[in-house]
Amino acid sequence: MDIKSACKIVSIIFSTSFLSPALLATTPPPLKSVAITQIIDHPAADAVRQGVIEGLKDNGFEDGKTIKLIYENAQGSPVTATQIAQKFVALKPDVLIPITTPSTQAMVKADQAYNIPIVFAAVTDPVTSGVVPSLNHPGGHITGATDAAPLKHQLELFKQILPTLKVLGVLYNPGDNSSTSPVKEAKELAKGMGITLIEATAFKTSDVPSAMQQLAGSKVDAVFVPLDNTILSAMDAVLKIAFQNMIPVFTSDSDSVAQGALASSGYTHFDTGYSAGEIAAQVLNGANPGDIPIASAQDLNIYVNARSAAKLNITLPDAILKTAKEM
Repeated sequence: MDIKSACKIVSIIFSTSFLSPALLATTPPPLKSVAITQIIDHPAADAVRQGVIEGLKDNGFEDGKTIKLIYENAQGSPVTATQIAQKFVALKPDVLIPITTPSTQAMVKADQAYNIPIVFAAVTDPVTSGVVPSLNHPGGHITGATDAAPLKHQLELFKQILPTLKVLGVLYNPGDNSSTSPVKEAKELAKGMGITLIEATAFKTSDVPSAMQQLAGSKVDAVFVPLDNTILSAMDAVLKIAFQNMIPVFTSDSDSVAQGALASSGYTHFDTGYSAGEIAAQVLNGANPGDIPIASAQDLNIYVNARSAAKLNITLPDAILKTAKEM
C-alpha cells in the first residue's frame, strides 16, 4: 500500500467518525392521532369533550406531546356531521372519537370500509341506535361510553321535589335516538307512579319555543328534558317560557341546572367523556375495541338550583338539600 492510498483510508475513517452519529440517529416516530367530533356546541357536549381530553391526558396521551388531536364541530347539521366523518376516516387517525349519537352514527357509517377504531362518547342507547350489537360484547372495532340516565331515580327525585306532580310534559326531538329511547322508558315508569306524560316535539332548535309553548298551554305540572342535543341547545328559550308560566323544568342534563332548570339526577358529562378518554387510551396502547365493554360514569349525583326554586315558590326538601349539589 502506498502513502497516497493510506492517506485516503485514514481520511475515510476520519470522516466516517463524524458522520456516524448523524447516520445512526433515529428519527422519532410520528405522533399518534386522535380525531374528535361532536354534533353541536352546548355545555353538555363541550363537557364531554373536555372529559375525553383529560381522560387521554391522565393516561399518557397529551395533545402536542404524545398525540395529535384533531377536532371539528358539525354545528347542529347532520349533513356536516357526515362530511366531517368522511373527512376524518380519510385522514386515517389511530382512533376516532365521535361525541353524541348523531355524530357517532355518521362516523360508524363512514368508517365501514376503513375499520378505524371508534371510541364513542355520550351515546345514550348504543344498541338501539345501531352503533354496537351488545353493551357487554360490542365486538368489531367499536366501543365507548354511554350517558344513559337513571330515569327511575330521576322521576322519583322529581316526585319528591314536587309531590303534586301528576302531569309531566316531555320536550324532545323524535329524530334523535338519544331522546326517543328514554322517553319510551319514561312512559312505562310514569304509569306506575301515577304520572301522565304529555309529549311535545321539536326537530330543530327553532321549533323548540313553540313546542314549549304547547306544553305550557297543556297545563303541565312540570317539564322534563332528556339528554337531547336539539332541546339542550335551546334551553334558554325553554327556561324563559317556563318561568313566564311558573313551570318547573327537570332535566337529565346536570349543566342545564346551572342555566336555571330546577333539578337533575345523573352522571356528569365530564365523567362520561373521561370514561371514553380512558378507553381510547387503552385502544392507543393496543387493546381491541370490540373486547372492551361499553362504559358509563360511576358517580350518581343530584343537582338543584335553589334560585330557580325560589322563583317558582318551591321549597326543596331538606333530605335532598343534604346530598344535592347546588348549581
